[in-house]
Amino acid sequence: MFKENDNMRPGPTPERVLAICRLLENNSYNQGELYKLSQLSDDPTSEEAVNHSIQVAKELDLIREENEKYVLAVTPSSLESAKSFRRMIAPVIFARSNSTFFKLTEWFIANSDKVLELTKFDEYAAEASKAGLESVTENDVLGWRFWMRFLGHAYQYNRTLIPNMKIRLEDAMVGLPKETHMTCTQFVLWLKEHVPEAAASCSETTLPLAVSNGLRTLQNEGKIEIIAIKDAIRTGLFPLRGVDKNDFSDIVIKEVS
Repeated sequence: MFKENDNMRPGPTPERVLAICRLLENNSYNQGELYKLSQLSDDPTSEEAVNHSIQVAKELDLIREENEKYVLAVTPSSLESAKSFRRMIAPVIFARSNSTFFKLTEWFIANSDKVLELTKFDEYAAEASKAGLESVTENDVLGWRFWMRFLGHAYQYNRTLIPNMKIRLEDAMVGLPKETHMTCTQFVLWLKEHVPEAAASCSETTLPLAVSNGLRTLQNEGKIEIIAIKDAIRTGLFPLRGVDKNDFSDIVIKEVS
């Protein structure tokens, strides 16, 4: 799922992988036992989804095998909520820049203004193929969209993905002291380091739609303050009609948790 040239199957969703990990908080099980505990139905595809979810949990080093049984390999506190789980796995996933998942997410961010025109997931595969991701299929996109939504890159409406990295940016900002002040130049450098999947499409000149939407949402929620000082160096947000700020010189972290 998160390896180079790997298939991104729809079966192993973030919720299923989290459920597998939670089953191992206080016990160890072999693969057959894990399947019986997490089987959702008699549908034969259910077994495949569960088994693939176990494989993804292994791949992300969330679980490991000991004496022919699986045990939890992360602290139980990271499984307390979807948020804590998301914040624990995101750095692991986005450290793997050679994975197909990383490359497709990177493509989505860079082309986030164009993906709004796409209404079918096979269209995502076709457009990504034109950009050099020839191996990506519609089935890959179906698996990818569960994880990229969970990790905070977009919201889904029917078959349209609305680019908005509010959740992903907020997760990356956790740990920054309140009232942290960054110039736009400092912020872009910070962004490239802490949100690597956006690094290729972000510059001191302009930010893509997905990042811009995320910053505007965080400002609307009072979690950051975007400042535009006259005659200062500014970085452009993706321009939108009817908004107060389409660029900024400084960002202040207000309340991120």
